Amino acid sequence: MGEKWTLESAAREKAPGLHPFAGARFRVFLRHAILTPGLDPRTRFQRFIAWCLQIVRFLPTIIEQVRFNGAIDREVLTKPPIFVIGHWRSGTTHLHNLMCRDPQFGFLKFSETAMPLDMLGPKVRIARWVIDLALPKTRGYDNVKLALDEPQEEEMALGNLNPIGYYSIYYLPQDMDGHRDRALFFKGVSAAALKRFRKNYEFLIRKVSYVKGGRQLLFKNPPSTTRMEMILEMHPDAKFIHIVRNPWPVFCSSCGKFPRLFNAFAWQPFQHVDIPGYTLDTYEKLMRRYLADREKLQLPANQLVETTYEKITEDPLGEIGRIYDQLGLDGKEAGLKEIATYVGSVKDYDRNVHRITPEHADAIRERWRFSFEEWGYDLEPPGDIAIAPVGDE
Repeated sequence: MGEKWTLESAAREKAPGLHPFAGARFRVFLRHAILTPGLDPRTRFQRFIAWCLQIVRFLPTIIEQVRFNGAIDREVLTKPPIFVIGHWRSGTTHLHNLMCRDPQFGFLKFSETAMPLDMLGPKVRIARWVIDLALPKTRGYDNVKLALDEPQEEEMALGNLNPIGYYSIYYLPQDMDGHRDRALFFKGVSAAALKRFRKNYEFLIRKVSYVKGGRQLLFKNPPSTTRMEMILEMHPDAKFIHIVRNPWPVFCSSCGKFPRLFNAFAWQPFQHVDIPGYTLDTYEKLMRRYLADREKLQLPANQLVETTYEKITEDPLGEIGRIYDQLGLDGKEAGLKEIATYVGSVKDYDRNVHRITPEHADAIRERWRFSFEEWGYDLEPPGDIAIAPVGDE
């Protein structure tokens, strides 16, 4: 991975050429590109490329809508969609990558979540070529592979279809708290805007089903941890897999991802963002909301299963087999056979070693105590996390 990214080093490095907004709905793009204050000159070239691609995509996107949106609106899911949820850096990606090796599942690919209006027709080959040129080999803040056909969460697609999306915390970091609260809790969102968000989410689900030929859909999206009630209103038989991880590595890994993502995505300056403070707030709000919704919704065992990152890494086939059984999923034997092959290919995946300040350690113990107690984790950090002042070697 090279040297560790910091906010300062991320701000010194030029932004990559391609930004997700290049694949956004045109009116969503205009809202961000024209109405956003304080755009960073560092991203001038990136924004120019996004404008160019928006213009190139405009007519083909309209053609796709005219040709396919009627069929997409009529698409009926024959099996309930499955949603992998949980806080960022808790293992949602790893679990999703494992289960997506089962060919019975349809999932959103990286190329599709970046350009949700451009999944069909001959132009897709050109779009894939453009994205592939700009795509790094890994996510940058960890060693997880990035590739056009790898499974990806739907949040980028949702943010490209409408103005509400959690990824805006990376794109427009001068109002991270506001973007988070609108995307996760719909705070301050009008009834009309909420209706549009839900409509776009339903459109995306149906479009993915149409593109995947009606296979059972397997989504993964940490922001959906707070959207279970909305998803159930759209699909009352939806199934959820909630994954948790020891809060200590979740905090460290969550903080560590921001500089790299800001470098790639931020259209505003980000050097003074309080990453630890934001992470402490967001984890507490999201996890408390999940616990409250779990109590409120009282979903049966075949609609909500809980697992942990530790169980998935220690015994992936056994734990995923248990998930299949509890959710009543078909094709367990064939699916686990394909997953076993993938497990062998990623067994040498490198995990990062982290450091944390005493002040942040105290805050974690105090503010996240409810999570340690709920899932039985030790209040003391594991051996691969060192507590030491910043700069102490």
